[in-house]
Amino acid sequence: MEQAAPWQRPRLIRDLGIASFVNTGLFTVVYGMGLLFAAGVQRMPYADFEAMMLPQMRLYAGGEPDAVMLEMMGILHAHGTALMGLMLLRTLGRLVGVLGMWNGRYWGFTVYAVAQLAGIFLPHVVLPWKFLGLGGPLLAMGMTALYGTQRNSLR
Repeated sequence: MEQAAPWQRPRLIRDLGIASFVNTGLFTVVYGMGLLFAAGVQRMPYADFEAMMLPQMRLYAGGEPDAVMLEMMGILHAHGTALMGLMLLRTLGRLVGVLGMWNGRYWGFTVYAVAQLAGIFLPHVVLPWKFLGLGGPLLAMGMTALYGTQRNSLR
């Protein structure tokens, strides 16, 4: 009985995997810290949070913050832990999917694709749809499509 050849990681999975490991590693830290920050913020009275944030927002905006910045400040105070928790879960789901594909497992692509799709829509449980944007979803779909070209090499 002849044994099957060992699985060879395709170059595209290697290259995308390295980029994805860097991305998910960075954003796991960012969203983890954001979750801790948001948990602290939600314990503050809104007036104290506003007093802490407005000077920073004025510096960033080069003047008075606009209505969108003020709306986001209110959302972060009220729902920041939910938002950061969803973003962290999405990032960890992507990491699990990439690890699966890195090891040649077909299920890794499925997990990754679901995490990417969920990552486009889940934040809008908290955020208004006007914050959807275009770049993030296009990048998520592009990465998923690139990984998808390698599905036949996965077992």
